[in-house]
Amino acid sequence: MSSPTPDPQDGQSLPQGRPDDVPVFRCLIYLRPQETGGIEARVANLPELACSVASERAALETLVTRFKQQVSEWVETETEIPWIDPPPPLQPGEQKRLIPVHL
Repeated sequence: MSSPTPDPQDGQSLPQGRPDDVPVFRCLIYLRPQETGGIEARVANLPELACSVASERAALETLVTRFKQQVSEWVETETEIPWIDPPPPLQPGEQKRLIPVHL
């Protein structure tokens, strides 16, 4: 076990780990309000991850969970991740959210 490092924010000790041990992936989400209410959202840098839900928060929770599950599966099975690079441009009315996802 690694020795704790003091956190200057709250005075508590935090375990110190190697950041390169934890894979982090960028989840790029495009959001658009629907005319009838709610939010339409899609992961722009991976295919086939999208949802229509009541709020931005629900959209982010849903898509980050799906993103993490899918990418974890690909990593575990050593399958090449089908990144969309570069991601498509924003469509009219869309907003972008970039979320770092730790597996």
